[in-house]
Amino acid sequence: MATPGVEVSEDFKTDDLPQTEEEKEALREELKKTEDEIQTLRQVLVARQKHAQELKRKLGLNPLSEFAQEVNQGLETVKKTQAYQKTSEVVSGTAETVTNKLSDIRNSSIFKSFENKLGSAYNSVSRVSGDVLFSVVETAKMAASTSIDHLAGAARGNGNGDSTSASNATSPKTEQPSSPLS
Repeated sequence: MATPGVEVSEDFKTDDLPQTEEEKEALREELKKTEDEIQTLRQVLVARQKHAQELKRKLGLNPLSEFAQEVNQGLETVKKTQAYQKTSEVVSGTAETVTNKLSDIRNSSIFKSFENKLGSAYNSVSRVSGDVLFSVVETAKMAASTSIDHLAGAARGNGNGDSTSASNATSPKTEQPSSPLS
């Protein structure tokens, strides 16, 4: 009996099922042969894939180079399309227009005036920073020279018997704070 509203697919109908044991046995044997053939084909496929990998290795092909080659082929295919060629023409025309406009701007009097003012400002800053750097270097040289002269004088003072200048140069006078316990 059929259930109302439920249809049975042709694959599930039991009308064409074998009725005798002999028919069932023949179908089982055919199924076994087909599964054996599938297994054999899988083994052959695996062996062929290994052989292909070995050939690729010998040719120096690796997955990255294969990928790059496929990408390049894809790009070549895209470049041959009419859409790409039209887009390329439009982009080239736009780039040429932009280049011409920039050239016009660069040759304008306003741009040249701005360029001169910017160059003058750069030179002023460069000169001032150079002067400041020179001043800092000269001050450092003077301080180092004074310290060296002072130390040299103190060293000479030790050899000449001038103990006051030597003691002043090597050990500055510091007062010890009085201890609350004394």
